Amino acid sequence: MERYITEFDTSKIKNIKVDTVIVGIGLAGLRVALELDKLNVNYLVISKNDIKISNSILAQGGIAVAFSPDDTPQEHFEDTIRSGKGLCIEENVKILVDEGIQRVGELLEVFKVDFDKDKKNRPLLTREGAHTKPRIIHYKDETGKKIIEDLFRYFNKKRILVGYQLEEIFIEDNKFIGALFKRNNEYIVIYAKSLVLATGGYSPVYLRNTSAYKNNGDVLGIALRSGLILKDLEFVQFHPTALYIEGNEEEAQLISEAVRGEGGILINSDGERFIDELKTRDEVARAIFLQYQKGKKVFLDISQIKNFEKRFSTIAKLLKEKDIKDKIPVSPATHYSIGGIETNSYGETNVKGIFAIGEVACTGINGANRLASNSLLECLVFGYRVAFSIYKYNLFTEEPKVIKFVNRTNKKDYLTEEKFEEYLVKIKKIMWDKVSLIRDENGLKNALNDLVNIEKEIFKYHNTRYIKDIVLLCKGIILSALNRKESRGAHYRKDYPVERDKYKKHTKIYKNLEIKLEVS
Repeated sequence: MERYITEFDTSKIKNIKVDTVIVGIGLAGLRVALELDKLNVNYLVISKNDIKISNSILAQGGIAVAFSPDDTPQEHFEDTIRSGKGLCIEENVKILVDEGIQRVGELLEVFKVDFDKDKKNRPLLTREGAHTKPRIIHYKDETGKKIIEDLFRYFNKKRILVGYQLEEIFIEDNKFIGALFKRNNEYIVIYAKSLVLATGGYSPVYLRNTSAYKNNGDVLGIALRSGLILKDLEFVQFHPTALYIEGNEEEAQLISEAVRGEGGILINSDGERFIDELKTRDEVARAIFLQYQKGKKVFLDISQIKNFEKRFSTIAKLLKEKDIKDKIPVSPATHYSIGGIETNSYGETNVKGIFAIGEVACTGINGANRLASNSLLECLVFGYRVAFSIYKYNLFTEEPKVIKFVNRTNKKDYLTEEKFEEYLVKIKKIMWDKVSLIRDENGLKNALNDLVNIEKEIFKYHNTRYIKDIVLLCKGIILSALNRKESRGAHYRKDYPVERDKYKKHTKIYKNLEIKLEVS
């Protein structure tokens, strides 16, 4: 495994010094930034995309929180644990559901986010799959967009650089020193006391996905090369109901779980119901997938939902554009990365000064299968905690030093843009065909061999850092899936179709792709 892939000499590159650099500006990164502002931390946010592009903005359903007098954090805890199939870290789930009430309360009282209300001006609560109570607070079907827009009113926009992509992380003596970023052909080095990775998940490594990003996940490859521990990569959540357009299978706009919570039913092309719509996502997604394997199409029937256009205005607009009426053609798509960089409840990783938050992190709250609408809550709860951990860490850390790092590759050949895209599509197809909802040893080993061949083909090229990191990540996903000889939550193997007690452990990946099963 290469420690560095990019060619650089930091002594010849413009540098910036700050206390903390945050990579990513979805809800996770934004929540950390807002709290660091209050704590007077000198931070800088780096975003490779426009600030209006993030998976948080695409979040339709809402935030799970025990606000109802008929609900309790304990019941929310139990639903989350049940969905996680024995792999949730209970201490962190307890933090999520207990502190979540205060963090969501801040959205209402401090940040003045205007969620949908009932006639008594109380937040409307809906129910989603695997929740035993209605506890999803929402704004129409664009909750994420609403929250981000309202929080951005409080964000200091002078503290962001847009268009820069993380290339390398610099570490000495297991301590963060700085990071290399690239925009077009321009490089900058940012030296800082601490680094926050809030870059989102790795669902775009699959051909059919609901992500806001065309490409993403390479940061996990960079993290692994840099010595960070990755955890539970085999658990990739497939959303059961993404729009399915025949002949354009890659188009996979999300049809929120809340549609089923409000009364939408799943039927096949024979008009038959085949699954309880409010079961866990892994169960519903596999049931739909199996219908397609039987040669039947699947539709989400919304004909019985009252005021659909008002409650689900974004989806209604999409359906109008596609000339779709009451029966929405749906199929599963990769939606959420349950695995990620291993962290504790304060976002701390195994490298001093590096923190991770949101979908790029793995706190263990999701176990083997994320409960619907817990992801935005995780960003709020752990974003707040991460900020205070950073503040404390920075207080006892010396000022960032400018240290020279050099990497020579001596590679002169460049991939054309067309070939670059061809390789990315090839990787996405490998992952979709052989490492998706239903897996087996033969398919996983074939996928691994395909990726090794791609590695060999691109080795000589200079501009392949992104592809190499994606391949490294995908190899980690496959090796984790091969190592877990059972089916649990979002990970299903037809050659090992049941849970096995010996695998009630977490998969951890260390540098050089060393795999271990450990109890966290």
